[in-house]
Amino acid sequence: MGTKISADIGIIAAGPAGLCAAAAAAESGCSVVVFEKAAGPGGAANMGMGPFAVESRIQQKSMVNLTKEKAFRQFMDYVHWQADAQLVHDYIWKSGDTINWLEDMGVRFAAVMKNFPESEQTWHVVMPEGGGIPGPRSASAMNKVIHEYCVDNGVKFYFNTPAKKLIKSGDSVTGFYASGTDGEEYEVTAKSVIIATGGFGTNPDMIQEHCGYTLNKDLFDFMIPGIMGDGIRMAWEAGAGHGRMEMERIGVPNLPGASLGEWPQTTLFMQAGPLAVNKSGYRCCDESVLQNGSICENIIDYQQDKVMYKILSDDMVKYYRRNGMDFPSEVFHGNPAENFDDNMQRAQEQYPNLAFVADSLEDLAEKMGINADNLLNTVERYNDMCDENYDDDFGKNRNYLHPVTGKKFYALEFRCNAYGSLGGIKINHNYEVITDDYQVIPGLYAAGTDVCEIYNGTYYYYFPGNTMGFALNSGRMAGENAADFVQD
Repeated sequence: MGTKISADIGIIAAGPAGLCAAAAAAESGCSVVVFEKAAGPGGAANMGMGPFAVESRIQQKSMVNLTKEKAFRQFMDYVHWQADAQLVHDYIWKSGDTINWLEDMGVRFAAVMKNFPESEQTWHVVMPEGGGIPGPRSASAMNKVIHEYCVDNGVKFYFNTPAKKLIKSGDSVTGFYASGTDGEEYEVTAKSVIIATGGFGTNPDMIQEHCGYTLNKDLFDFMIPGIMGDGIRMAWEAGAGHGRMEMERIGVPNLPGASLGEWPQTTLFMQAGPLAVNKSGYRCCDESVLQNGSICENIIDYQQDKVMYKILSDDMVKYYRRNGMDFPSEVFHGNPAENFDDNMQRAQEQYPNLAFVADSLEDLAEKMGINADNLLNTVERYNDMCDENYDDDFGKNRNYLHPVTGKKFYALEFRCNAYGSLGGIKINHNYEVITDDYQVIPGLYAAGTDVCEIYNGTYYYYFPGNTMGFALNSGRMAGENAADFVQD
């Protein structure tokens, strides 16, 4: 028979969207249960640093002058209005208040930051638990606070207990079945259900079918364990429509662990000076635009075999060691030019197909497997433009024109990576799940990555913290709307 549980609202998954949904629903006076397949709360957001917001108290104190109106217009122009404008509006308008709500809950934010010079100052970076310098995984402290707040407000959590199937009565969703890793079976009856399972970012079949990429061949995901599209599948089985599905793509060095700071020298390759070439040895862009990870990925995606290389020399390393970075990092701290050669030698030993060190450009091209004549011609032309202090190819800022000269040369492979997936479940701006015919499925809501289809193909990197911000705010609004549905 299993265990039968009844609540006003049942939530599937305890990532940031599920946690905020639970907190908001509990504040409205609803009884709430949350079922999570992992051993603890936070999901993929535990790897991040903080959410997006506009017009928060922190921004006001920091004299950030970005308004909700300006942010909305920038966003919608960027996606060419190929998104639910009301949903985007509500997300942006809610975002500042959500930061204030989290602060009142006990979440501490270190600062509001940019992630590159041209971005907006929207990134509310969480203070790590116990203090210290913020970095990857800082946001886990936020998730812990929200979870504790939920527990204090009567929310009941079931960890290691994934939901398996939605329960329907007629057209309405009235609960779900779940199974614990200990073999215990659960039948959850709820007046409303909220799905927030974090997408399909580690499901190779769904990525191939719905996005056209082959995982670990032409796309390398951050591979947060367990993000398999469970909630999307359950919603589809219950009649939900198919939302737009894509990957949250970003171009980065392909060294394993580089995005989490395990190879500090990679930050040097992400500066504006190092030369960017494709597999044929030709320069492929103004390197300064690569500071925007989404634009970097688009450039990589267009190249042969979806690969790009960044090249620098020991003279360039000396320049950065002396003068500092073009784009100081808010994520990784310290000077990546220090011990650069030793770190690159170690990277080449461990990953000889991804990191390259050579005493000449000819040897470098051979190790990289690209056309040596083309590379030599490319470098010669680039160095001539550096001498002339004018980039006649792509118009790069003169301050970033550093010649590729010296006695040692280095290269890293850049590939298409992804923070995770985006979209899958079709919703309206109230976060009600709808069919392909736009009919509401009563009692069923969804939030977070499972429904995030607001970017129209390219993640809006100019608003750092965007996807985490969407998860928090969509979860909070879904929780509020589900509570209104239950209490009507």
